[in-house]
Amino acid sequence: MTVTDISQLGVFQVYTGGGTGTGFLIEPTLLVTNCHVVAPYRQVAIELRDRRRVLGTVRRIHPQRDLAIVEVAAPLEGEILSIGADALLPNQPVSIVGFPIGLPLSITDGVVSNPHQLLDGQNFVQTDAAINPGNSGGPMLDEDRHVVAVTTCKLRAADNVGFGIPGADAQAFVDGFRTQTAAFGVMCPACDALLESAKRYCDSCGSDLEYLDLSTYFEPPAPHPLVAFVERALTLAQVDPVLARHGTQNWSFYNGSAPIEIWSCCADHLCFGSPLARPGKQRLGELFRYLLSAEHAPMAFDLDGNDIRLHLTLHITDVFAHADHDELSAWIARFLSEADRFDNELATRFGCEPAPRTQLTFWKEQAKG
Repeated sequence: MTVTDISQLGVFQVYTGGGTGTGFLIEPTLLVTNCHVVAPYRQVAIELRDRRRVLGTVRRIHPQRDLAIVEVAAPLEGEILSIGADALLPNQPVSIVGFPIGLPLSITDGVVSNPHQLLDGQNFVQTDAAINPGNSGGPMLDEDRHVVAVTTCKLRAADNVGFGIPGADAQAFVDGFRTQTAAFGVMCPACDALLESAKRYCDSCGSDLEYLDLSTYFEPPAPHPLVAFVERALTLAQVDPVLARHGTQNWSFYNGSAPIEIWSCCADHLCFGSPLARPGKQRLGELFRYLLSAEHAPMAFDLDGNDIRLHLTLHITDVFAHADHDELSAWIARFLSEADRFDNELATRFGCEPAPRTQLTFWKEQAKG
């Protein structure tokens, strides 16, 4: 399976406030992924090939079997993958497709080490194909592009020992969803009945579910105050915070053509950055005098390698001083606006090249304007 081939597959990166993972299409608006990729979030972001993100709603999860179904707000383009339930054989070739450690879509090949590996009381497909954080929830494919397992984890203490949820289990999970009428449900680990609210005991089999802490799935915990501040500021700046989430206290998105990164670098600072452009070969003196000008304060420019970056840094004490939130939110909105303006200005005024992560489609449209 070539790189050109996998680019056509309906495999997409999933972003949440806890991190990133992979999901694959079973219908144009339905993705299968891992429960641990999306939980406890009920809304997630799905990133397309052109870096745009669309909203996804978690409809069904199985914490015990580590499966989830996400319904996407708009149909996605990509090859729909069928889940296979045929018997696997040791040494059968398989391929892992996904987004390891946040890298672009990639593929690793290997073989089935054990098609029925018992681990923690559950059956898994064991493979020697490389699995890394970010691959979770992606497809394990056979040579006919059938999903023979859903990638879930690897053993940290060993090399080339990874696991997937068997295709038969994944297909049963999907089949159950076909008849689901509830907007959201959690599957009972004992009887696979759908739980539509947080209960101590399963109505179907009577199992004690206290250990699952179902309330975290039906009523996600309140966000950290730093997260609440940033996402309120993004909302005021007309940025959907769900589509911007990129892990714990991390956000990434595009404002126009400018890539925006927000992160908490330590216990003291909240950082906003945008890699805007790369210097050209002429007018460098004029360019750097402009970049070092005090007129941009409290924002500032620096060089990260060969990338010109715009920065805004807030002290955590200011973030927790609630009386200043409106003023800080205004600075954040200005930062987003200025980042989108500066990447074009640096190109037209100083002959800079766009940074590698610049959203070129928007950049070219703005340059024409």
